[in-house]
Amino acid sequence: MPEQDRVARVGRAIRDVRRQQGLTARSLAMRSGVSQAFLSQVERGLNAPSLATLYKIADALGCSPSDFLDPAPEADVLVVRAEGRVARAVTGTPAAPVTWMARGNGAITEVYQYVIEAGDDVGGWFRRSDDLVMVMIGGRLEVQVRGRAPIGLGEGDCLFAAAGTEMQWCHRGPDPARLVLCVGARTERGPENR
Repeated sequence: MPEQDRVARVGRAIRDVRRQQGLTARSLAMRSGVSQAFLSQVERGLNAPSLATLYKIADALGCSPSDFLDPAPEADVLVVRAEGRVARAVTGTPAAPVTWMARGNGAITEVYQYVIEAGDDVGGWFRRSDDLVMVMIGGRLEVQVRGRAPIGLGEGDCLFAAAGTEMQWCHRGPDPARLVLCVGARTERGPENR
């Protein structure tokens, strides 16, 4: 499937959710911290948002980034082939590393594979509206959780984080940091749990 078709579907999905919520493009742009012109390009399928920007837009709409991606098939077993994964930049800067993203089914809705080299721009705080687990495959990464001491992670280490945990990553050491990030399915919560 051509990449431009995927980009266009993501843009349409964002526009549809924005309209369902009765938001103008201007108000969504302000909420998510992106320019109205860029949001317009995204919604028209002319520009693909970086992963960080997709998180911002999704958070501003109270959604998960996976809500804007193609739906997973209804099946007990799902195989996502390499050519079916979507490449996204981690941040909007030219030197940003690329992650591969695939949408799953059931308890795991998204799986990301990261290879972060020394000097890659992975800075910036982010927050997921879903539970997640990071599994380090190689190298070293430092995770800063807002309000806590930095956490060093090395090969074989796992970090579990509850929905809403705000964190940022820093590459450490000479070798590339290799990790897999699995994001849990979004659960519907009642007003008392939000």
